Amino acid sequence: MTFPFILPAVSAAALSACAFFPALGLRCRSRLFVLVVLSVPILLSPLIIPADARFIRWITGINAVLLLIKLVDLHLSAEQASPVSVRAFAGFLFNPCSYVLRKLDEEPRPCMNENLRLLALGVVGYVVPTVLLLGLFRIDWAPYNFALEHSFKVVLLLLSIVGLLACVVALWRLVGGRARDFMGNIVTARTPAEFWRRYNRPVHQFFYENVFKGAGGRRAPVRATFVVFALSAIMHEYVYSISIGRIEGFQLMFFALHGLVVGATMHIKPRAWLSYPWMAATFAFNIASSILFFASFDAVMPFYSAGCPQWLPHL
Repeated sequence: MTFPFILPAVSAAALSACAFFPALGLRCRSRLFVLVVLSVPILLSPLIIPADARFIRWITGINAVLLLIKLVDLHLSAEQASPVSVRAFAGFLFNPCSYVLRKLDEEPRPCMNENLRLLALGVVGYVVPTVLLLGLFRIDWAPYNFALEHSFKVVLLLLSIVGLLACVVALWRLVGGRARDFMGNIVTARTPAEFWRRYNRPVHQFFYENVFKGAGGRRAPVRATFVVFALSAIMHEYVYSISIGRIEGFQLMFFALHGLVVGATMHIKPRAWLSYPWMAATFAFNIASSILFFASFDAVMPFYSAGCPQWLPHL
């Protein structure tokens, strides 16, 4: 039984994160020291989960990373913004839709009807692809091409996630919280760079405000982009490594590849009819390259009926 271990793992990470509040009044170096010390129990919290419960470890690993980047944002903002109250600290720490505290008040506050509409669309957007996806997992894909199985499952899973996150945003706003919409229109992204600007917008905002700007920003956008994708690669490799107990390197390869392609396409703005072949190429690239990403996920939770392809390179 893994359920009894979930609460201690999540609580250990949350309590460690809460312990950072008194450090907000310290000077930069002292505050950074506290952050580094607290990052240890936060990042090790998934190890409370038994090793054979890989999916639960994966969930708690994601939780650890998200808590840690909130602390990083608070650390970097401590000397720029006004002092944070206990209530604001706690509200931000447990807000699932924001990772940059100083930008939270800029997020829209739609009316109740708009939030209810978003919730309804989110429920439909989650339930329909999830039901179809569960049906795909009942199929024996051995006689079929691997690319076909991968493409159908990835598209439906992504649609399901988009719907679920829309529900989270709507519910958070309905209870009075401020929230940043998770997704832009990723389907019509014309380039990989545009796709990543629209994908997971709260985390994108964190990287833009706290990493991209500091790494060169608009003065050196390609270099700053590479730094962002390098950090994202490390974060994702941690989540999967602590889940499966070894480093496979698929996340490093995936984000290195996307970092290069985003750096190459960040200034390309296809117009008129040229938008359509660019959209098709971006979609095809994302589906093909995501094999690297889901090779890691398959080790956490079986995703392919015949397992991960043997021809995939390992580090």
